[in-house]
Amino acid sequence: MVATVLVIDDDPTIRLLIASGLQRKHYQVILATDGQQGLEAFERHAPDLVLVDVSMPGLNGFDTLRAIRHGQAGSKGRHAPLLMLTGYDDVDSIKEAFEAGATDFLTKPINLALLTERVRYALSGAEREKALREAQLEQASACKLARLGFWHLDVPSGSLYWSEGAAEMLGWPSLPASVESFLALVSEDDRPRLETALTVASHNREGLDLEFSLGLGSLERTVRLQSAEQASEQRLVGAFQDVTTLRAFEDKALYLAAHDELTGLPKRHCFLSLLAEQLSQASETRWLVAALDISRLHRINEALGIRAGDQALVLFSRRLKQHVPSHALLGRLEADTFGVALPLSAQEDPRLVFQQWLAPLARAQRIAGEDVYIDFSAGASVFPDDTRDAEALLGAALQAQRLSRTQSGNQKLYFHNEFPGSCDASALSLEAHLQQALQKDEFFLVYQPQQHLAGGHISGVEALLRWQHASRGVISPVEFIPLLEETGLIVEVGDWVIQDACRQLAEWNRAGMDLRMSINLSAVQFTQPGFAKHIMAHVVSHGLTPSQLELEITESAAMRRPEHTLEILLELKELGFYLAIDDFGTGHSSYDYLLRFPIDTLKIDRSFTKGITQGRASRAIIRSLTTLSQGLGFRTVAEGVETQRQRDYLEALDVDEIQGFLLARPMAASHFASFMRNTSIRTRPTFPGVAALVSGEGTAPGS
Repeated sequence: MVATVLVIDDDPTIRLLIASGLQRKHYQVILATDGQQGLEAFERHAPDLVLVDVSMPGLNGFDTLRAIRHGQAGSKGRHAPLLMLTGYDDVDSIKEAFEAGATDFLTKPINLALLTERVRYALSGAEREKALREAQLEQASACKLARLGFWHLDVPSGSLYWSEGAAEMLGWPSLPASVESFLALVSEDDRPRLETALTVASHNREGLDLEFSLGLGSLERTVRLQSAEQASEQRLVGAFQDVTTLRAFEDKALYLAAHDELTGLPKRHCFLSLLAEQLSQASETRWLVAALDISRLHRINEALGIRAGDQALVLFSRRLKQHVPSHALLGRLEADTFGVALPLSAQEDPRLVFQQWLAPLARAQRIAGEDVYIDFSAGASVFPDDTRDAEALLGAALQAQRLSRTQSGNQKLYFHNEFPGSCDASALSLEAHLQQALQKDEFFLVYQPQQHLAGGHISGVEALLRWQHASRGVISPVEFIPLLEETGLIVEVGDWVIQDACRQLAEWNRAGMDLRMSINLSAVQFTQPGFAKHIMAHVVSHGLTPSQLELEITESAAMRRPEHTLEILLELKELGFYLAIDDFGTGHSSYDYLLRFPIDTLKIDRSFTKGITQGRASRAIIRSLTTLSQGLGFRTVAEGVETQRQRDYLEALDVDEIQGFLLARPMAASHFASFMRNTSIRTRPTFPGVAALVSGEGTAPGS
């Protein structure tokens, strides 16, 4: 379709010049000699674009623009692109042109090539704006039919704003202008839920999704209020829908009997019923069934009140809804325990799938005016690997969750089949032998080399704690470290590890192997008075300096008591130690604390290394960690590297160092010295390298 351009200019030469140039570009041109004639031509022809000269006798260009924009031309005049032709190039004239309604301006003398391009661009922009207006009209019509509107909450002032026509949609004379007056209109039964949801959303930039009764008598409506995650703590923006008619066809009593009132999730019996139905309909599909338990919820209740505990539950359930795939089943099984059931494809690794959406669930949040870290323990089972019965699957997941709760640190994920006989008499026997293991000199360290990717040299080793049991042989830390934590023996054994690691480092130094050693600390050790000075005493006694050591603490242990952790880390840093966060990416650190912790190294967990060649998710996570580390000046170490392909990926993703079976299996100190003499890989004392594993977190059995 040919566009029509109206040219209003009192100079006949310029009129003809512009007309000639536009007609060559196939525009239809209408000419007017002054402002009044131009207005008449606009109303008669309704052109697609107008070119207006500033200086004209009678009605000048500015007044002509104002008359077109705000006169009798209706929507055509409000939206048509208007280009001002001016011989002035001062700022005031340009400002007045835009204030009068100009879309753009061109200075004289006229450059025809530039003018035709500006006309083309203005017409293209007008078409886009027209399409947008039509889409907005269609959206408004659809919202009216669906009885859908929008709201905006200014958090600091508590002021509420509603979309145009919102009150009319509900059949009300007006809508409340503040949260306080809005809550006053909500039914007494629903008011606490809405107040809690708004508080959580306001303080944590969380979304919300809940229904409640609003108003009384003939004005009573059932309203669904929704919002997505917010970019700012200052405002909440969302949608509301009048679902009164829709809910009239539902049995509300039946719904409430099957769903938790606080979170809106199915209760245990409803969750099991839905799971059993899904399993029967898709018996060939593998399912991941998980149980997640909020740790020490009673402490939040005791310290901040029951309402704060409710906020924590709402926040956690909301995170589940946001981060778990939309086709998963969710439920609130008990007071502080939630269930998740998720179908898996044949190629998916249950552990990797779980880890991908587990990470964002726990972090420090603002509740009742305090920073509260909501951590949890998690357990899982797999259908049909563990059992084919829905209730048995859930029971297996709950058993794994309870076992994970006893391990060092929180936010740990364990699968049911990883703990055969964990609670039988043999576990009690193991605990009894553990009490005497240190006195009998049954603990020892093995070492696994680390390689610096850029230089190709061995940058150090990680030392792993082992137990040589009198009858069972070598026992993995996965079995005995949790018992050390529970019994409190971790303090004594941890002190032995620090001392023996310092002794070994001093021996290697004397042999010409100049290495930096890292010692992985347990969370329990961090609570001991004078801990930093105690480590310093071991360093001095073996003739070492603090800068030769790198002290590691796992991410989950660091976030148990983040403020206390920060205090100890600052003390250690001031003494001259290097500091590292181990198993990074499997826990749930608040980035606020990560930025405040004076750390030097991030260690990437083996679960991400394992999946790096299988899917984009692990690669994306590792890339984000290396980018974060580079920005903050940290180095990265990837654990569990077993293949050359994994190594190639990690090098491409800018990981600094690797360790794993690809380089060598863990070995005794004497074998490590032989390994260093015989290996073709060079050493260089540049990066930290020896980690004496005390906590056992992130260490696979037999590694």
